[in-house]
Amino acid sequence: MKNIFLILFLFPLVFITAQTGILTGKVINEKGQPVFGASVLIVGTVRGASADENGNFEIKNLPEGTYSIQVSAISYERKTLNNILINESTKAITIILTEALIQTEQIIVSAGKYEQRVQDLTVSTAVLQPEVISKRNHLTFDDLLRYVPGVQMNLEQVSIRGSSGYSKGAGARVLVALNGLPMYSGDNGDIVWEMIPVADIERIEIIKGPASSLYGSTAIGGVINIITKSSVKKPITNFRSYFGVYDKPTYDVWDWNSSFRQFYGAELTHSNSYENLGYTFSFKKFDNDSYRQNDFTKRYLVYVKLNYDLTKENKLIFFANYLSMNRGNFLYWKDSRNALVPKDEDNGNIVKSNRIFTGLIYHHHFSDELTSEFKASYYRTKFTGYGLEVTTSTADLLRGEVLVNYKASNEFFITGGMEISHANVASNIFKNPTFFGGAGYAQAEYKGIPDLILTAGFRYDYIKINTTNGKNAVTPRAGLNYKFTNDLILRASVGTGFRAPTPSEVFTSTAIGGGVSVIENPNLTYETSFSFEVGMHYMMRDISLDAAFYQNEFKNFIEPNFTENGNDIQFINIPEARIQGLELVSDWNIIPSTLTFSIGYNYMWSRDIAKNKSMKYRPRNTVYTNLRVYPNQFELGIDFRYLSRTEEIDPLMLLIVVDGDMRVPIYVTDLMAGYNFFIMNVPAKVFINAKNIFNYNYTEFIGNLAPIRNYSLSFELFF
Repeated sequence: MKNIFLILFLFPLVFITAQTGILTGKVINEKGQPVFGASVLIVGTVRGASADENGNFEIKNLPEGTYSIQVSAISYERKTLNNILINESTKAITIILTEALIQTEQIIVSAGKYEQRVQDLTVSTAVLQPEVISKRNHLTFDDLLRYVPGVQMNLEQVSIRGSSGYSKGAGARVLVALNGLPMYSGDNGDIVWEMIPVADIERIEIIKGPASSLYGSTAIGGVINIITKSSVKKPITNFRSYFGVYDKPTYDVWDWNSSFRQFYGAELTHSNSYENLGYTFSFKKFDNDSYRQNDFTKRYLVYVKLNYDLTKENKLIFFANYLSMNRGNFLYWKDSRNALVPKDEDNGNIVKSNRIFTGLIYHHHFSDELTSEFKASYYRTKFTGYGLEVTTSTADLLRGEVLVNYKASNEFFITGGMEISHANVASNIFKNPTFFGGAGYAQAEYKGIPDLILTAGFRYDYIKINTTNGKNAVTPRAGLNYKFTNDLILRASVGTGFRAPTPSEVFTSTAIGGGVSVIENPNLTYETSFSFEVGMHYMMRDISLDAAFYQNEFKNFIEPNFTENGNDIQFINIPEARIQGLELVSDWNIIPSTLTFSIGYNYMWSRDIAKNKSMKYRPRNTVYTNLRVYPNQFELGIDFRYLSRTEEIDPLMLLIVVDGDMRVPIYVTDLMAGYNFFIMNVPAKVFINAKNIFNYNYTEFIGNLAPIRNYSLSFELFF
């Protein structure tokens, strides 16, 4: 009898033991990095686990069967895997999470020069993840900006909410920074997008509106701050390569070359840590034969970054970029029947350049209430242009900044700092000017009133270029953020802006063809602005809506114009200009983790007050849409952008550019398809892109046909 009872007792245990399994695996993001703390839940049960610092998880003693698994983590799209068979022989699985489309709790550092949540800001801001660059196979960083609501690209020149027209890269009104260090050159004051280390980007923060009160002269139109990645504890190597071809042009008469023009590139990046030292090395080669004659580019980029933790609280960051570039100099088409061929006198013109940008950031943590940063950068640019004449310029720009953040209480926060910059230019087109700038700034944030955040600040600048008189400017601003409900946040800001002319705008003197020259204007003075914005952010479950009305009033607006004789171009001050607009941006998770849609619309009314005309090269209406589908490891997408016909150009430019007035609205549609997979447990992804699929012909700037239809295949591997 005892033996019978023993058998009856043990039999169920044997049965249960034989019918259980273990689910093990790893949770990573699209960059191959582990997602620490990710929650892995067996749907319909209370069984689950959290991923450790390496992304590994384990769920034991699961009865054999088929299950659905739900995986979630902060800042990532929730993911569900169906029909997962679990038994005693189940193999480990790897789960890839995608960055969330709607992230209201994101951290941003650029708006107030200290860490803030997006939902606490008083200005319109966009935060972008770097994956979109590789998924869409953007050849350079500025291609990405063409798909951001409120941002417009005129060839290589960026404009936020109409802050810039087009000046061939001379002078920027949007500050582009790497880890808060400005990347504009010492002579042109332009941005070279190829300098940006795309492989090391953590996020991209875009302030849509004047930010001179904290960032100074170049930020009169906004800020694009690129934040690089933190140190990794485990070695990560990323290899990315792409190859693409341009289709044949719409009209046979445009087909200047019998072959299909190509573009291609490869990049290898490695990151690791040794004790307290984290390091990243990257090498990139990216060439473009171009769809236009004499518009080729051959580029090499070398990037290094070192992170050294002196103590747990204090750290040092050093990074350096070196860019070597050889490119053709396509200025304008020959005429509309030769839209892909340059003017005869420009054919064969080339530009060779070398650039070095280095930055040093020292972060010191005095206490939980007081921290400081010292930032320094050195930017050397050297280019030689070979055309009607040989043009050269070498510029050295040094910059230093001390920043202090003080938390006086839970309700009161103060940030302040000082900056100094100095540039030397040796050039045969900009003369040999020197530049000096000094500034001090402060801003306070108050949270003592429930659901209300108040900010106020100001900045003082002194800028002097060569023999011109020094300029002083004080730029105050104020803002508020009010949490009306848990779903609705209201914001408003008002402030002033300031921008000094660059050496190239003041001193440029060179021939540009067609009997026309650019001449200097030593009397050029600085411009100022007064701006305000009111906005709201509403979010309900999987839908978000952001709306803003903005107005910018400019005095002495700097812009290139023809002189009275019509034979020369000169940068002058427009007495008064106004830009008003309305911006709407909405994101919608139609089917969470499966189907998403976003749309952005901007209406902009710009005016040269004296002439009562629209300001040049600014479309009145722009629309951006994005549709994404995520079936399992696949990703499919459609992007569409529309810009209304530019209302005004400089009519005297038609003396230089034949058929230059052929302007049309812009309609561009792009397709993307991708697949995430593994090669011997190594994460990989491949993407196919077809851009401008309808081969729509348009110009962003007169005499420059935009890229025609092109196809590309990109491959990325993490190991």
